[in-house]
Amino acid sequence: MSTDMWAVLIAVIFIHMIAFLIIGFQVINLLEEIAFPSDDPIMTSTLDGFADMDVSEPEELKEEEELGPLSIIQSLTVNQLRRMKKDELIELCDILGLDSDGTKNDLVSRISKNQ
Repeated sequence: MSTDMWAVLIAVIFIHMIAFLIIGFQVINLLEEIAFPSDDPIMTSTLDGFADMDVSEPEELKEEEELGPLSIIQSLTVNQLRRMKKDELIELCDILGLDSDGTKNDLVSRISKNQ
């Protein structure tokens, strides 16, 4: 092979590599645009619009606070009590002023009888 052929071969490989990099960059930009659209208001919004939002607690949380922990404990079913850990049941017994000794089943029955 002559020197001119080597120069042409190197030039073609160089052009091919540059074209490959450009196409790869365009594919990455396209995938990024698909994943995170630039006209999506969620992705492009600023925090300025959040100043006048209502940040009060949801009604469900307000109701629980008004009811108090005792009424929440009393609304638990036996199945919900059985799914709780023994340490949690001991805390409930302490809150209700019950004896916290015994097995998990003892605690569940004691709490359910007190409801």
